[in-house]
Amino acid sequence: MKAFQELKREQTSEVAKYKKIAIIVTEEKLKPHQKIRGVLLTGSTARGDARKGPHGFMIDLTLVVNRLQDINLDDVLGKDCEPYIPYHCVKIPGGHYLAVELITMEKLRQIREQAESGILFDRHGELKAWKEKAFIITEKDKKERALSHYFRMEYLVGDYRYEKWSYRQAWLQLTQICNEACECYCNFLYCINGSFIPRKDWLTYLTHDMKLKASKHNHIIEEIYTAEPTKESVGKRVAFLREVRDWMKGYCEEKGWL
Repeated sequence: MKAFQELKREQTSEVAKYKKIAIIVTEEKLKPHQKIRGVLLTGSTARGDARKGPHGFMIDLTLVVNRLQDINLDDVLGKDCEPYIPYHCVKIPGGHYLAVELITMEKLRQIREQAESGILFDRHGELKAWKEKAFIITEKDKKERALSHYFRMEYLVGDYRYEKWSYRQAWLQLTQICNEACECYCNFLYCINGSFIPRKDWLTYLTHDMKLKASKHNHIIEEIYTAEPTKESVGKRVAFLREVRDWMKGYCEEKGWL
């Protein structure tokens, strides 16, 4: 996918710029507050695929505290300018925004996600210890997680499910089932590549860089995500998804998981 690779190269300079901004904010505005135990860079800037869009760009930060009441973000960063976004958002010089989440250290220790997060500040070394412990994915984890998505895929695209809903001519319902099956394939790829599964709005986008994936992956993605609630479109998608399912099964058998 040439366009995708060109976009990734273009993002490199943007990511560096946003990381620099995050470091400056951390040093000047956050580090001086003694009750902030640490600062994490999260989201697309940490992941490396940040790119400013027509509506601007938000740099995602997570502030780690002992208690949520320890910090008043209005005092630290200014008033929230986007009340309908679930994080504290403030505009900063350059036309960019910060989206800041508060989290306790206790809650952070329970999280086995955000593996791409980068540590900007770590007052007591706790964040480093958390990252070293939380993001280890064992071979057992890979197997159990991958198989759960394979078995779900098998269920979704099997003969019974298709015959049941096609008999009722419920093409919209079958379209929704195909959508879930598409997610199963993407989730399976994250599992076998030893990664955590991102939120859904990044699910497909990040699969293109993976080492382990089906041959002709880009073509597969284009085919299985082409959705129309019609008999012809659904039939084509189900046939394609069954081929993907067979590839997933073959991978599991090769690994000795089945």
